[in-house]
Amino acid sequence: MLSLYNVSFQHLYMLKKDFLKLLKEDEEFRHAVAGLIGYEELLEGQREIREEIKKLWEEVKSLREGQEKLWEEVKSLREGQKKLWEEVKSLREETIELRKGQEKLWEEVKSLREGQKKLWEEVRGIKTTLGAIGARWGMMSESAFRETLRGLLEKDFMAKVEKWVHSDTQGYVFGYSAVVDIDILIKNGKRIALEVTSHARASDVAALKKKAELYERVTGNKVDEVIISSPFIDASAREAAEKLGVRVYTAA
Repeated sequence: MLSLYNVSFQHLYMLKKDFLKLLKEDEEFRHAVAGLIGYEELLEGQREIREEIKKLWEEVKSLREGQEKLWEEVKSLREGQKKLWEEVKSLREETIELRKGQEKLWEEVKSLREGQKKLWEEVRGIKTTLGAIGARWGMMSESAFRETLRGLLEKDFMAKVEKWVHSDTQGYVFGYSAVVDIDILIKNGKRIALEVTSHARASDVAALKKKAELYERVTGNKVDEVIISSPFIDASAREAAEKLGVRVYTAA
């Protein structure tokens, strides 16, 4: 067994020795061995290159798929952009229409304001006319009613009605110098200060009370009662009459 091992070892040794000798001495053999070694290296390199190319193709495939997705995204974005531009165009047209409508509305508002201004001028004119007519009618009514009342009291009730007129230089009634007048009803020695007006206000009640007080001061005659008569009496006039002790006669 040992002898066989020795023989095999010697044989391998001799082969190696011969192989090295051939490499050293035989140029053709040396080139052939080098070629074989290089071919193996080439094969290995080729395999590596093929693997790399395969990877590159896979990468290219992945890039193409990604590129296709990007183009689809670009296409979608372009379609969206197109829709947005159409929407912008529509909004611009709508804005133009709204501006035109707004201008028409402003013209209408301007026209309405002018019309309203004319109406107010007309109303003011009517109010002025009515005020003048009312004032004239009120004075006429007051005067007619006063004279009627005077006639009734003097004829049917045997009472005397006199108009007292006085120059209030001290301004006791109105706070400044003025001529004041008041109707005084006299019966059985009793004196009543009477005021008949178409519309009674708080200031009218206060003025009547002041006139009655001034009458007492100037004439020395006591006023037993102060009365104001009117178809229209303000709430403030009623309150003033209650506080000042003035009797009110009205239709309501």
